[in-house]
Amino acid sequence: MKPLRLIKSVRRILFLNKLRVTLLLVGIAIGIASVTIIVSLGEGARAKMLSEIEAMGSNVITVDAGIVKEVTGRKRQATKVTTLKEKDAKAIAEECPHVLSVAPTQEQTLVVRYEDAATTGRIIGTSSSFPAVRNFSLASGRFFSEDDNKLSLRTAVIGQKFVEYLFPDANPVGEMIKVGNVPFEVIGVLKAKGLSFDGANEDDMILIPLSTGMRRVFNVDYIKNVYVKVNGKEHIPSAEKQIRTLLRERHRLNLRDKEDDFTIQNVYTAVSVENETNASLTGLITGVAALSLLVSGVGILATMLLSVKERRPEIGLRMAVGAKTKDILFQFLLEAVILSIVGGTAGALIGMVGAFLLAAFTNFAVRISIPGIAISFLISLAIGIFFGAYPARKASLIEPVNALKL
Repeated sequence: MKPLRLIKSVRRILFLNKLRVTLLLVGIAIGIASVTIIVSLGEGARAKMLSEIEAMGSNVITVDAGIVKEVTGRKRQATKVTTLKEKDAKAIAEECPHVLSVAPTQEQTLVVRYEDAATTGRIIGTSSSFPAVRNFSLASGRFFSEDDNKLSLRTAVIGQKFVEYLFPDANPVGEMIKVGNVPFEVIGVLKAKGLSFDGANEDDMILIPLSTGMRRVFNVDYIKNVYVKVNGKEHIPSAEKQIRTLLRERHRLNLRDKEDDFTIQNVYTAVSVENETNASLTGLITGVAALSLLVSGVGILATMLLSVKERRPEIGLRMAVGAKTKDILFQFLLEAVILSIVGGTAGALIGMVGAFLLAAFTNFAVRISIPGIAISFLISLAIGIFFGAYPARKASLIEPVNALKL
């Protein structure tokens, strides 16, 4: 069959049945757009998960005071608990064989001032081991030492948010800031970190010695959580078991047969919760995609069957002048495939735009991938072949004598 004749045939279908074909193409486009978004979400979630594990540390466990639940994608303490102490963190470091180091923390959101500028942010009291445990690096200056902690010195290491708000044109190292009403000397600046796996902005923090924070800023004798670095991610399950046993003994929970008054998490379980949220959206879009593709496939089937019926005289005439069965089969099958590819191309473009909009206006991570686009085109091709095969075969089996009867 000559390509020019095939092009004319497809064009005739498009122009003779504009509304029908338009609805068909819209159905295919919606289905393929949904597939493109699903693949983009999957790729984005995978990339984000790997990034978060790398940023947090693949061998880090978090021990939070109280029962921690996910609320709108963020970790929230369900009840205020004051039983987790700094001594618990020291006991974990000393008595759990798989633990390399710990970083206890307490935090509050307070006003921070420098000269006439002011902003609010997370003030975190912690130990000198925090950067190593949490995989933080310095952009300039130094981190406070264990001596700073023991002496309750008023030294601070600030995140990039505070550099932008308070020191847009100045070097903050060596300057004095006020945290609440307590003056602190800035001794270091953290490198930009971005969002953590629980949605917290890790550039929006000021780190101070834990003892200074508890005595002079927070006025408490308990901590919020403990970050625990384990000697290999393969030891995380056994380390969690050791920590749970130790804390239950120290908090006398076994004697009263009570539930844990702490929550133990690792980066993998935390990321899996986020992935479950992504999976819910993916499941919804998958349903829409499957329904749209089914409807569009049935639309192709109906359109091509109607086309076969309307074009019986043409088919009979072509076969009467020498067209073979395979020529008719190939023509109708290719027409169905071309319709699918046109709809699939439009759908892939719409899907890419939709994925970018989803990333711009939500917290979902998306990533456009060449394999994802290839999958979309393969699905388009498969729809055209699967749903176009029966009408094409039916057209090829028409007897010329019967087709030419009026």
